[in-house]
Amino acid sequence: MWWSESLCVVFWAVASGAAVAAPVACPANVLDSGVRHVLNNAALYDGPPDQMVSLAPVPAGPVDHWDTDKIDPYLVCKYKGTARTVTLHAKNVSMCSAGMKPFRAHCK
Repeated sequence: MWWSESLCVVFWAVASGAAVAAPVACPANVLDSGVRHVLNNAALYDGPPDQMVSLAPVPAGPVDHWDTDKIDPYLVCKYKGTARTVTLHAKNVSMCSAGMKPFRAHCK
């Protein structure tokens, strides 16, 4: 019986257009011309990065955080030794963070 109630809640959320956030994370590495490059930095933008609205993170020890309330967040993943980046539209998330060793960046 509990699963039918859960299914109804999920159906209502989808049918009503309610936003369901999915975690977004930078890939740990990328290939560029056959060479593997490791994630070493990230930036968060309010809107597409070409609009150049970069947001400053709030430092919290070894990890930086961004509050994504009331913005349209785009997480830009940067890799050591290449200009190649990965851009992720982080819709409906409440917070993004970056840091640690090895470096990680994600939104949830």
